[in-house]
Amino acid sequence: MRTGELSAGESPPQAAGSDVTRQLCTALYAHSAHVADPMRLSEARLLRLVKDVLRDPARSVPSYGFDLIPVLTHGVRVRRRQLLRRGVVVAVVGLVVAWAPSSALTWLGALGVAWVLGPSGTGWALLPLVGYWLFTLVAMQKHNNFYELWAHSAQLPFVLAAAVALVYVVDEAVARSARKRASRYGGARERLPFARPWVRRHLASVDARQYGTALPYDVQGRFIGAGRIVRGAAEIRVPLRPRQPERPVVAMRETELLESIGAALTTVGHGESRPGDLTETAPLPGFSVARVLALPADLWLARNRSEAGTSEMTGGLGRPERPYLRAQCVSWQGQLVVSLFAHVALQAGELRLTLRPQVMAPLLPLPEPASRAVFEGLRGAAGPWLTLWRRIRKTPAQETDPAGPDTPLSLRDDLSLPEISDLHQRGDAERHVELMQTAVLSAVEALLEHHGFATEAFSDRHTVINSIHVLGDNNAGIQLAGGVTLTQVAQTAPTAPDPASTEGVFMNPGLPHRTPDPEPARTPDPEPAQAPGSGINIGRDNTGTAQIADGHVLSHVTQTGTGQSGVPLDSVAALLTAFRADINRNAELLADPEALRDETTVLAGVLTDPESDGFRPALRMAARSLPALVAGTAVQHTGEALVTAIRGLLG
Repeated sequence: MRTGELSAGESPPQAAGSDVTRQLCTALYAHSAHVADPMRLSEARLLRLVKDVLRDPARSVPSYGFDLIPVLTHGVRVRRRQLLRRGVVVAVVGLVVAWAPSSALTWLGALGVAWVLGPSGTGWALLPLVGYWLFTLVAMQKHNNFYELWAHSAQLPFVLAAAVALVYVVDEAVARSARKRASRYGGARERLPFARPWVRRHLASVDARQYGTALPYDVQGRFIGAGRIVRGAAEIRVPLRPRQPERPVVAMRETELLESIGAALTTVGHGESRPGDLTETAPLPGFSVARVLALPADLWLARNRSEAGTSEMTGGLGRPERPYLRAQCVSWQGQLVVSLFAHVALQAGELRLTLRPQVMAPLLPLPEPASRAVFEGLRGAAGPWLTLWRRIRKTPAQETDPAGPDTPLSLRDDLSLPEISDLHQRGDAERHVELMQTAVLSAVEALLEHHGFATEAFSDRHTVINSIHVLGDNNAGIQLAGGVTLTQVAQTAPTAPDPASTEGVFMNPGLPHRTPDPEPARTPDPEPAQAPGSGINIGRDNTGTAQIADGHVLSHVTQTGTGQSGVPLDSVAALLTAFRADINRNAELLADPEALRDETTVLAGVLTDPESDGFRPALRMAARSLPALVAGTAVQHTGEALVTAIRGLLG
């Protein structure tokens, strides 16, 4: 591509040495005072994710805004330090046992009794331990011949606890020194410490994959590793018609569309002036454009594990993989990553453009040391004793994989905030999405005009998106899927949002909504009626949930106002086809599917001859009988849409 596209394996801007890389490296040495706080970076959680990536590098998704290799390198160092600490603790326990072997055996017997009684309750588990210790104090007074045995038995728990605590205090002092060093140089790559050969191989595999161009997506349609979905996908479908019927159009290909979109995005992202524009603007921070290939998560993981390469030329409609153009802004030292994924398709005489914006929120707050190294070491020394107590009670702590055992894993995604809380960061994210989205729409419209295609339909969709999202016009005209344009539409939402709709990065939809003057009813377009099904995908119900052009989902939408009269006959035929398919799909759920099939058969027959005498009577009969037949059934929505179109055709 001639648009500054990144090649596979090339590090994007601000990845190496970013603030995110430094914070992740530093967090590996931090011991948070809030162990169970999910809103803070946890050393244990981060280290578990690092271990998962090193164990199975095929799960690691491409990284945005940071470099994963320094984080894994520091993770190897932390893991090596933990193994050394564990070995020292075992050696200390061995020395204490050698100091008083008989006492150690008696305490081992007491622990065995406590383990047997552990499930009965806390009191029963403590009874043999506390009872035996009290017995040693009494025995020291009455059995002088066994004084040394009982004295060692009484002292052994305290000697062992003090020795283990000393090990943890020294380990905490070493960790704090490494934390300061990681905070200063954590963003840069360093020499890998001594590690096993398989660790080095897995690190090399992650390094080769972390800037790859194959991206997995989940069942919600979210690209894993690119952050939260800030709004639903905006899908625009317009028919391709010549602007002037007497002049032929120039053939257009999907690759040419991607080239044009990439060039427009590069112009906006790099702050370059357009032809005839004398205004100089600052470039978007950390901007890059790249072609990527989207695959389902399970297929992406299977190909990574089999090391089967995926060529970009194999993607397309009708295949599990699909090519996208990814425009990305990395700002705030890697804390804010805004991505826009654009897909174009030319099929069946129409152009389909899909825009999917996602935003990566900043990292979780970095935990600060709660106290001095001595107290932190003492707190860490309590960990082995708590583990021993859980084993006695037979309730070990359960550690679950946050991403699942067989799903793609994004370390950056799992450790980011659920929403953008900072005012300026939220404003930057909104502006970057709007700029990139506007550049894509303008580029497609300009290319259609250059090739001689009519741009009125696409321009209408562009205007709707701009009105609703950028200008905040809450009464903009909406193009329905059936080809009917509604104007003066009142889009209202309940004051208490649906909890399901609050997941993701919470962002204001733009500037405050204004109340413009009512838009006058449009006159019929002299151009031929557009193809059925073209428009912006927003839903079909007159009072229900609708997805508007910019992807926001509104519930309890009441569509009122004026609409264009004279519904095209092709639109009615298309809705009839959809209604018949809906009947066949839900036949088992319908009480009398044959009655509905008979109605559709009559309609299909009269629609083929609109000049016949029985055309309008048959339509009127269907408009009266269908509402009662579809009321409360699984085909109610498509049936009511067909009835509405029939009434519009009748006038």
